[in-house]
Amino acid sequence: MIDIYTLVEAVWILWPAYGANGLCMLAHGKRVIDGGRMWRGKQIFGPGKTWEGLLFGVFVGALVGTIQMLAYPFLPWELSPVALSLVPMTPLTGALIGLGALLGDIGGSFIKRRLGIARGKPAPILDQLDFIAGMLIVLAFVYPLKWEWVVILAIMTPVFHLLANRIAYILKLKNVPY
Repeated sequence: MIDIYTLVEAVWILWPAYGANGLCMLAHGKRVIDGGRMWRGKQIFGPGKTWEGLLFGVFVGALVGTIQMLAYPFLPWELSPVALSLVPMTPLTGALIGLGALLGDIGGSFIKRRLGIARGKPAPILDQLDFIAGMLIVLAFVYPLKWEWVVILAIMTPVFHLLANRIAYILKLKNVPY
């Protein structure tokens, strides 16, 4: 059943993924993951996917996981009338979630290149859910997931993603509002 408690559980696992995916571009990477290679006449991932961004995003995921781990004892979990199934957050868990998010985003870029969608151009739904799918797949290898988390994240993320992009555009951090 989807309720406020399940929402809290889902949001708990979301922070390292959002941090990794949202901040990886701050690395200003130069070493493109696909090395500029082509597959079937199209670049594999594109110039926006760099080793520096991947490593920085994993670091951000680990950092967010560490902050969550340190904050956990000070948060009012005892106020919940039901036991919460929170993923035990550690630096390693945060790094894995961040890695999964970035691998999902890279996979989304691969799909966009196959469809002929240029870098920076919108691919509705794919742009919003690729990193969440990657994060959930990687997390599922180390922690049992609830189907409710998947539903919540699939609904929440497109809204937050579009809102964050709009704000970044207004602040002139992005060239496009999507």
